[in-house]
Amino acid sequence: MNERPDEHEPPIYIPGGYDDVPAVDRTVFLGRAESAAPAFLVADRISAAGHQGPVFSEISVSAELGQVVAVTGDGGDGRTSLLLALAGRFALTGGALTVEGQTRLREIRRRFTVAEAPPAIGFDEYHTVAECIKETVTVSGRTATRANIHAWLDRLAVTVDTGDTFGFLPRIEQVRFAIACAAASRTPAIVVDDADTGLNYTGGERVFETLRTVADAGQLVIAACTSHDAPADAVVELRAGHTARRLRRGGNRIGGLI
Repeated sequence: MNERPDEHEPPIYIPGGYDDVPAVDRTVFLGRAESAAPAFLVADRISAAGHQGPVFSEISVSAELGQVVAVTGDGGDGRTSLLLALAGRFALTGGALTVEGQTRLREIRRRFTVAEAPPAIGFDEYHTVAECIKETVTVSGRTATRANIHAWLDRLAVTVDTGDTFGFLPRIEQVRFAIACAAASRTPAIVVDDADTGLNYTGGERVFETLRTVADAGQLVIAACTSHDAPADAVVELRAGHTARRLRRGGNRIGGLI
């Protein structure tokens, strides 16, 4: 990346505020497991429908800041719709969604940044990396800054140059670049669609390592993927109209599925 400014590690999100902060003790989030406070995100039997009928039905999931949640399924199984619904960007026909105590979709959307959800949300393939960075700063309302984006690119070891054309980047770097830009937007949570699309098993694992790094900084990360065994804290699996809900990591992390 050309002309990177000197920068410390990216700010880490602290619940209850959207300002820059240098660091946070992640036990602040983990301590919620021992309290009666609700999870950061709670979806209770949410459903949605399209022109051709139900898209997904009665999905329940809860998740905390600092977690990675995977929504997995094949094409047409509704994983993108569910991903966007959890971020307040897809209308529900049933159930209840609460994020940080908020139930209004407008307020829920404010707490999420969508890294990519093609074709509706994503960088123009003909834009340069520098133009994509400028777009991120603008779209975020300047909560993302050029310096913070560069700091996240360094932290995630994303090897791109400002003069590179986004569409010519290797698929794995496109995804990881989009994740870095989303993390720099400083919302409590980010979502990314097609996280492992077009990648082999090793590439998919590397993307989830990137997502884990973002989650370890305090944000909730929700990713839609095709992998049947995504390395996430919780997995919502949509296959052929059936929904399986699985907890991972031996139940030793916060939140999970309900």
